[in-house]
Amino acid sequence: MMLSTRRATSTLATRAVRAMTASLSTRATVPTSSAFVATPTLSDAVERGARARRTFASTTRGLAAAAAATAAVAATTFAAADAAVTSPADAALGGQRVTLYQYDVCPFCNKVKAFLDFHKVPYDVVEVNPMTKGELSWVEDGYKKVPIVMVGDEKLNDSTDIIVELTKRFDASGSSAKSNGWFGAKKSAAYLEREARWVKWVDERFVHVLTPNIYRTWSEAVKSFDYITKRGNFGYIERESARWVGAASMYVIAHRVLKKRHGIEDERADLYAECDKFVNEALEGRKFCGGDAPNNADLCVFGVLRAVKTFETFADVMANTSIGPWYARMEKEVGAATRTDGIEN
Repeated sequence: MMLSTRRATSTLATRAVRAMTASLSTRATVPTSSAFVATPTLSDAVERGARARRTFASTTRGLAAAAAATAAVAATTFAAADAAVTSPADAALGGQRVTLYQYDVCPFCNKVKAFLDFHKVPYDVVEVNPMTKGELSWVEDGYKKVPIVMVGDEKLNDSTDIIVELTKRFDASGSSAKSNGWFGAKKSAAYLEREARWVKWVDERFVHVLTPNIYRTWSEAVKSFDYITKRGNFGYIERESARWVGAASMYVIAHRVLKKRHGIEDERADLYAECDKFVNEALEGRKFCGGDAPNNADLCVFGVLRAVKTFETFADVMANTSIGPWYARMEKEVGAATRTDGIEN
């Protein structure tokens, strides 16, 4: 009985020890493992913060690079746009300042003004006193006939030579003041021959027929010098002397010299005939002597006529010849004056 009891007690004790050992083993292992899975440590937080900073820095560098690339593209685009809007005048004349020395109603000066206006060349105007020519005291080569054009420091003389030289520069630049692309376009031999013929006609015939009409009567001669009382920086005595002496001189020259030299009997009738000749022979049904766009011959004729647009001569020409529709087209093509003083030509 006692042996049986001891054995039972021993067995129970063994089982108890085993149960306690198992319990302790479980308590020592499970909670420790769970703590590492569920609860972050300080080192984990530091590592995650470092990774976030590295990601932010990388993103920032990417954005900066993209912004720089966009700025470079924009700069290139804007530079190209700026180049595209460079004016034909700047392209042809290198952005140099242009100055015209003139008499306001001089037909030859007005040829040059028509050219400059048509091609949108900004230009300063210096009104020259026709009696003293004091505004040309700086001239060293002795040539003091107007028009004179200064392109920067370069002096250009004679209206036709000025237009020829400026045309070469526009052609060489490949720029065009008009959408029709006159400059830079290849001109046929027939085109150039027709242009040269009528430019020569303007210089050798048309101007000389027009001039006696400006000074046909004493009142018209005086009116032609009214401009000098409004233009230029002249004193009172200079203005009045130029007005009256100039009018008297040109009245005599027109009647005693020009009419005889150029075989003019009736200045008005001859002027009408020459205007109709230009329309019939130079235009030949075209909009302009240049075809669909004006050429230098058109500009020269237009400039000469525009010089007298406030005179009786102009009104009579418009009323008694067929040149009116062409003149209206030319006014539209040439546009407003581009002289820097804001005065209309």
